[in-house]
Amino acid sequence: MKKLLEVSDLYLESHNKILLNHVSLTFYKGISTFICGTSASGKTCLLKRIAGLGKCRGHIKKYGRVEVILDSQEQDGSSIVKDFLNYSHLEKKEQSVILKFLSKTLLDKKIDQLDEKNKVLVSLCQSFLRKPDLLIIDNLLHFLDQKSLQKFYDYVQKKAITLVCVSTDIESVLAFHYMVVMDKGSIAIEGKTLQVLKQEKLLKRLGIGLPFYVDLSLQLKLYGLIDQVYVKKEDLRGALWK
Repeated sequence: MKKLLEVSDLYLESHNKILLNHVSLTFYKGISTFICGTSASGKTCLLKRIAGLGKCRGHIKKYGRVEVILDSQEQDGSSIVKDFLNYSHLEKKEQSVILKFLSKTLLDKKIDQLDEKNKVLVSLCQSFLRKPDLLIIDNLLHFLDQKSLQKFYDYVQKKAITLVCVSTDIESVLAFHYMVVMDKGSIAIEGKTLQVLKQEKLLKRLGIGLPFYVDLSLQLKLYGLIDQVYVKKEDLRGALWK
C-alpha cells in the first residue's frame, strides 16, 4: 500500500504535562481512518502538528498532498464567499466543484452570514480545489445534514481522496476502514474498525461508546441470539428473523 503520511514518535510536553506521548501512525492511500478519544486525549494536538502549527519532537513525513481542516480554523468573516474561494478566476471544472456543495446565492454572501453547515462546506471546497491525496478533518462533519454528508462522501470516493476524521460522533465510525482511539496523549487502541469496536470493555473504560447497532449486536450475541456483530439495522433484523 502507498503511504501518504507517516507520523513517527511525536512527543510534546507543556507546563509539565505530556500532550503527545511518542505517537506513531501511518496513513495509507485508500484506507480511511477515524480518530476518537475523550477531551484532552491529544486528537487535535496531533492534527495541529501535522498541519505544521507548533513544534514537537519526532518526525512527520508527507508522501502526497495533505490537507488539514481544523475545528478552530478561522475564516475571514468579512470576505464574500466567491472572493474567498477565488471563484471568478477558476476554470469551469473547478467552479463546478464548488457548485456541488454551495448554491450560487451563497457565493454572494459574507462568510459570517453563513450558518455552521455552510461555513464547513466553504472550508471543504477550499480544500478540494487543492486536490488533496489525504484530507484530515477535525470534528466538523457533524455540522453537515445527511444530504450534504452523502455528497461529501460521494465526492471523496469519486476523487479517490483518502479521509482521516477526528470526531465525537461514534455513529459515523462505521464509514471508516480503520479506527484509532487516543487517551492521555497516547494511542490506546488501533486497528480495523470492527475489530476495535469489539473491544467493548476497554472502549467503555476509555470513555468511548459504541454505535447503537454494534452495541445491540454484542448484547444479543452474548445471549446466543445471533452469532456475529452487525453494523446495519437491516442486517441485524434479517439475522433475528431467520
